[in-house]
Amino acid sequence: MRFGRAPARVFSCLRSWCLGMACSVFMLLPAALAGAEESVRTEHGVRVTFEPADAPFVEHVLDIVRDASPDLRATLGLPSADIIHIHIAPTQEAFLTYTPGAIPDWGAGYAVPHRRLVVLRSPRITGTYDGSEELVVHELAHVMLHSALRGADIPRWLDEGFAMHMARDWGFWDRASLVVAVVSGNLVPLGGIQGVNRFPEHRAQLAYQQSALAVQYIIRQYGEAGLHALFDSLRRTGSIDQACFDTFGKSVVAFERDWLAYMEQNYGWRMLLGESLSLVIAPLFGVLCLLAFLQIRRRRRATLRRWADEEVDDWRTDEDDWRRKNEEWVMSRERDD
Repeated sequence: MRFGRAPARVFSCLRSWCLGMACSVFMLLPAALAGAEESVRTEHGVRVTFEPADAPFVEHVLDIVRDASPDLRATLGLPSADIIHIHIAPTQEAFLTYTPGAIPDWGAGYAVPHRRLVVLRSPRITGTYDGSEELVVHELAHVMLHSALRGADIPRWLDEGFAMHMARDWGFWDRASLVVAVVSGNLVPLGGIQGVNRFPEHRAQLAYQQSALAVQYIIRQYGEAGLHALFDSLRRTGSIDQACFDTFGKSVVAFERDWLAYMEQNYGWRMLLGESLSLVIAPLFGVLCLLAFLQIRRRRRATLRRWADEEVDDWRTDEDDWRRKNEEWVMSRERDD
């Protein structure tokens, strides 16, 4: 009797297996079709993969790459033949595919240098093109810097500092936030910037700004040649401490001490009380301009009301004169009669 039930049990297992395979095929079919729809563009030294819906954004990205790549390659001495892959992620899940769990909530894009890869969020996620130029140049700079240094261990402050230096201009509010950080003693140590991905957004922004100013400090003190010499030494030795000593004649610790002194001088109390007092005066001037505008507006309204009242008084005076003259005329006629 037991053997008689075996064929039915085998048939049942086969039927379940077939149904499972069919369900798997149907579940994977949309993903396969979506993958088949991915488009590729290769121009200006980059290979862009994207969904057709993001084609307008790809054109925007390629324009940025075309303008920025020559300067980046010339600065780092990279050949134009190196191809970089830029992937436009259509969803937030796809955006996190290459580095799951490593990208903070505030991240808008990231680079995977050893894969020569840049991942950007589609405007269908962000809802805007704003900031895309700075973002694309920033991430390209990461990949190109790592390529130029041939896999050397680049400290995060130098990595982010170079990318920030190449990607953006500094405005009033950037400097103002640095003044607050310097005066309040709230700067992030350069070594501490290594963990920037774990920072809250406002703290991360400060770390990025500091990194950029560390690179700008190198350029001001030692020129572009000094920055290139630091990169060359880091590529040869693989040690930032040795590279600093070979290039600047000081350790990383001494370099950071001098950089902090530079920050104090240019963004501390001396700055507020010295030649850069405009950082404080500018907001006050803006407030004064606003108050002046409101005062002028108030006076103009008062003048318009006064003119309106005068017009009413004039109209009433004319009417009274007309009535008085009319009464005098009627009385004179009666006397004549």
